Amino acid sequence: MITIKRMSDCTIAEITKAWNRGFEGYFFPVSMTEENIVQRLGAEGYTISLSVVAYDGDEPIGLVASGLRTINGRKIAWNGGTGVATEYRRQGVGRQLMQATLELYQEAGVEDATLEAISKNEKAIALYQQLGYDVIDQLLFWQHTGALPADAFRVKHAESYRVRTGIAQEAAQLSFYQADAPWQNQWMSLRDAEVILIDDHEGQTVGYAMYKRMLNEEGKVTVIALRQCVAMPDHPDAENILRLALNQLYAPHELDCRRTTFNLPSKEQLLLSVLESAGFGSSETEQVYMVKKLEQGAEVKG
Repeated sequence: MITIKRMSDCTIAEITKAWNRGFEGYFFPVSMTEENIVQRLGAEGYTISLSVVAYDGDEPIGLVASGLRTINGRKIAWNGGTGVATEYRRQGVGRQLMQATLELYQEAGVEDATLEAISKNEKAIALYQQLGYDVIDQLLFWQHTGALPADAFRVKHAESYRVRTGIAQEAAQLSFYQADAPWQNQWMSLRDAEVILIDDHEGQTVGYAMYKRMLNEEGKVTVIALRQCVAMPDHPDAENILRLALNQLYAPHELDCRRTTFNLPSKEQLLLSVLESAGFGSSETEQVYMVKKLEQGAEVKG
């Protein structure tokens, strides 16, 4: 018999087993140790009272790991991973997990439920749509491998701007900060990210970029992953501000590494055009961004 428990009522060993069994054979390798799980749950801000684990008897067979944030005055829940053990897939366990999750969201007063799903995972997307989620956007993983040309971003009159580094919270205070970005690209998930701020000649911040670098065991940069890159809306020099930020964050251009975007919304057309002109292209990986509006007091159906 399949039962569902709150993650807060499970042991770390059970959560780890549910995670590893649930994501076995997944699109990306996500195997975890107990230490990894503890670190991830804390560092990425999961809410274990809103997360659930499925059991067959005493055996953990899957989970939904969720988090909760208040963004622009609304309670937003994000699904940071849904997984079901291979031999239990296509037997309704995923639906049970999601229905239990949505019920917990309702109890917590969640207004918007969000998630990302691999675009190729058509069965999962269909399930989410049956449960009331709508596809809002495509999330792109563009990349450029190897050194960049010195003039990749063709920045004009850079002397008109000041480029400085900051912290994630500083970017989050800007009036044009993208608070509704996918959860892993929100500042709360990027406290250890590098942040670039672009100021104009009057000292007003007119653009920012948030990104992460991955290092190998020798301490050499292997990946530079863009998370957000935004210019002040309707700024007459918006494209150049984006170019200046990208030119800085992907430096040094002669570095032989992989430069990527991570969950970049396809609606960011100006940013995408700048990246394309620098030689970036789409990879095989792509996700859909899905949102379900929750009505308080309404029954969860599915």
